[in-house]
Amino acid sequence: MSTPTFMRLSLDQFAQLLGNFPFKRKVNAVHMHHTWRPSRADFKGHDTIVSMWRFHTQTMGWRDIAQHITIDPHGFIWLGRNWNLPPASAAGHNGNEKFGPFMFEMIGNFDTGHDPFDGAQKETSLQVIALVQSRFGLESTTLKFHNAMSAKSCPGGSLNYADIVAAVDERKASLLVADEASRSLSKGPFPEEQNLLVADAIEALSRSPADHGEPADAELSHHEQQEMEPPPSGSRAARDSGLGAAALVALRPHLVNLSHGRFSGEGEAATSSADVDALFEQHLPVAFDEAKKAGHKLRLLFYAHGGLVSESSGLQIAAKHIEWWKQNGVYPIYFVWETGLFETIGNLLKRAQQGAARGLGRDLFDFTSDPLIEIAARALQGPRIWGGMKSNAEHAVDEPSTSNPDGGGARYVASKLNEFCKGKGDDIELHAIGHSAGSIFHCHFLPLARELGAPTFTSAHFLAPAVRVDTFKERLASKIGDKQVVQKLTIFTMKRDYERDDHCAQIYRKSLLYLIYYALENKRSTPILGLEESLRGDGDLKKLFGLDGTTSGPGQVVWSVSQSDTGVSASGSQSHGGFDDDAPTMNSVARQILGRADAGKIIEYAVARGGIATSREWTDEIDWPEELNMSASPQAAQPPFHSAATSCATPYRPLNASTPTPTSGVGRKRALCIGINRYPNPKHELAGCVADARMWADALTRLGFTASLLLDEQATREAIDRELLALVNNSVAGDVIVFQYAGHGTHVPDLNGDEEDGEDEALCPVDFATGALYIDDDVAAAFARIPDGVNMTCFMDCCHSGTNSRFAVGTPPSGGSRPGMDERKRYVKATPDIVDAHRRFREKTGGRQRGASSGGISLMRDVKFSACLDSEVAWESDGHGEFTLRATRVLTAGIDGLTNREFAQRVISDFGISTRQHPMLDCASDAAARHLLQPTHQNATAGTGASSGSAMPGSPDSAMLAQTLASIQQLLAKLAPK
Repeated sequence: MSTPTFMRLSLDQFAQLLGNFPFKRKVNAVHMHHTWRPSRADFKGHDTIVSMWRFHTQTMGWRDIAQHITIDPHGFIWLGRNWNLPPASAAGHNGNEKFGPFMFEMIGNFDTGHDPFDGAQKETSLQVIALVQSRFGLESTTLKFHNAMSAKSCPGGSLNYADIVAAVDERKASLLVADEASRSLSKGPFPEEQNLLVADAIEALSRSPADHGEPADAELSHHEQQEMEPPPSGSRAARDSGLGAAALVALRPHLVNLSHGRFSGEGEAATSSADVDALFEQHLPVAFDEAKKAGHKLRLLFYAHGGLVSESSGLQIAAKHIEWWKQNGVYPIYFVWETGLFETIGNLLKRAQQGAARGLGRDLFDFTSDPLIEIAARALQGPRIWGGMKSNAEHAVDEPSTSNPDGGGARYVASKLNEFCKGKGDDIELHAIGHSAGSIFHCHFLPLARELGAPTFTSAHFLAPAVRVDTFKERLASKIGDKQVVQKLTIFTMKRDYERDDHCAQIYRKSLLYLIYYALENKRSTPILGLEESLRGDGDLKKLFGLDGTTSGPGQVVWSVSQSDTGVSASGSQSHGGFDDDAPTMNSVARQILGRADAGKIIEYAVARGGIATSREWTDEIDWPEELNMSASPQAAQPPFHSAATSCATPYRPLNASTPTPTSGVGRKRALCIGINRYPNPKHELAGCVADARMWADALTRLGFTASLLLDEQATREAIDRELLALVNNSVAGDVIVFQYAGHGTHVPDLNGDEEDGEDEALCPVDFATGALYIDDDVAAAFARIPDGVNMTCFMDCCHSGTNSRFAVGTPPSGGSRPGMDERKRYVKATPDIVDAHRRFREKTGGRQRGASSGGISLMRDVKFSACLDSEVAWESDGHGEFTLRATRVLTAGIDGLTNREFAQRVISDFGISTRQHPMLDCASDAAARHLLQPTHQNATAGTGASSGSAMPGSPDSAMLAQTLASIQQLLAKLAPK
């Protein structure tokens, strides 16, 4: 699809177009977004809109730009995709070609502390909402913020939903322009010009590109740092391979460049199906004839580099290898498969580095920083990133489709290979090499090539293979042997101690395979083919590779570092990325391909790049972001402040706030904020809990807290329990900790006889329907561990939240909703199926024993603010909990000198007299008079005995030591065998 030209309209022109556009699709909502990036200052007119279109279509693979219109900082409106097509607004909320939302993006970052939402842009945005809603007779509440449909902050933390709706209502009340524009195009001073403009706009919106599937969200999350703007002038050199035009021309007959599994039309060495045709119809026939004249077979080698290697590095590898292979009588074909993930992995490691202990010995890394990096990598979407890379390998073998007539690039090559090999018998010999994730690529390509009729591959060689053991066994392991897919497979990989001595960017102190093993696959400790423990721990693999002491099978493992540096079974690489430039490894592979003995003559591989035979780490292959210095020396040791007990919670770091630094003698302030909208059953879905959790995190961060988030799918029962226990167990005297929850509550029959009314109250994790409820006994057990001198405060925005940690009382909630608003109760009735599932879950986990008790209200160790009385319903309205909205408003107004009782009174007062829910304070009587969210030693008063005897850390050094030891203890517990 050629780059479209995007029309710019004034608000009046948009109104005329809206009134006359031939809608075939019923608009039932308006979705409001901000771009986040680009910001207002980044806007460069039409170039910015085109850059967004390129990002959405070429990087994300969508059919067109995501939004129907874009509103720029000057208040002008830029047309986007066909208004009769669904947008790429929010996964599960995009509708279809019959009905769905109208989506608009505003250029800017409207999170708190960044671009102001004001002026012409604000007015145009409000008018657009009013016009679209008036055009389709929609209520004002059909406006949807992106953050109500996803875990993102979009359209910006500074925008208040209720204020926007009120402003839209004001404009709709006086809106006559839209009605006039829809009746006639002839009004105005230049009716023909207006008619022509509308006609041109309708034509511009008639694009109907092929649908590639658009399940995703339109703009980036804050952890996704890819740039949509074109690179600045002069920056391309950092991405180029440094090869001249002549070198690229020489390489082209040996290259197949893929991006996301398809032929790549971008970059230095673009590949099309016509290029592959030329390879098999022109270049290979010439090579075949030359080999035959020389009395040799034509040996074809298919090489796939690692999946994190950039295009420029892949070309450099090919440039060095190809001539050497040709000198040895082998015709190489290199798959240079761009995944677009090298920068993302780099940024992920950079972010994961924060909070990890540095400057420690090897053994301490195993128990301190490495597990923290693994935890952070999971929380920062590591498995999704690695899964995306693997998906590219899978898509390389896609079948042809209407939108992709060539199919996956590897499939096209395999079909041409079959045609070329027909009738040539033993005069052709096939071989393959896959380095790191290249083994994943070949687990898809090799079986497909054989399936399509290509001969058996005589040999395959996997260098430090990153493929999962189960994937390898499913796709290739049973197809190794005579007349199968591959006759013989050799793995070159490091022994366990060398893997553990490797590192990733000086941040993670083990090899990339261990990072994959522990953090990048969906399940921790997923067996990876290149790890010694995985090879030796699987009976089938031991037999296949002759590791069980019996006669060798069709597989072989060459362990690095080998005793010899010559022969057919030698390897000297001491790093994951070094195998493809390690002379012993490359020479051994060449001897095996050529059928040479240990002393057989070959053209020896040149010493490692730069003429120095040193191990090269995998980070050398990556085009790292400029701000990420891979050669940086380890930093001074930092206390591991982050939770060491979870792989789910995401640290909350608002862009406008720096990390607070506690002063000497002052404890830490930490918070766990939980919000769940997307329950699996649509009947249980909520709309404001994620936004509430973010609002609490933002408000608490401004007060000096370090906040972590569990949102939607992250908030399983196991994750909530793990994170809450970590919050409590990692605390020491002087700390202030907060537990906040927004989601459904319920009550179920008491199974252990500790409740006077026979009912247990429960929070509803995202997986609660499986029986995984978090009942008041669980909360009480966690809170019983609160150390002396720790101030624990809870904010519970759900029904029956009033006494979660003490004992259950109350009746089912009641109350009605007000017309004209999106209102929902945060309460789920426990059906017989849920009760049965709960009983089975408790029996399975041994949870029917009598629960821990706090000893009654007088001995409560926590302070709890609840959304409503036990007999009431906790409500959410238009994207926020009514309790959260008011409580955070009081919080952000300032709490200096405010007691817990005074805070509760202000929140209650904010609800007014005629209210359907009454927040309550639940704590020991003396705690009500203590200062809100302050260390207990600052709250000690005569007669309270709260914490007067609690020891405080004597100095910053002792506090750091206590924190470090606590984190190590948690990590050891996590890593201990179950």
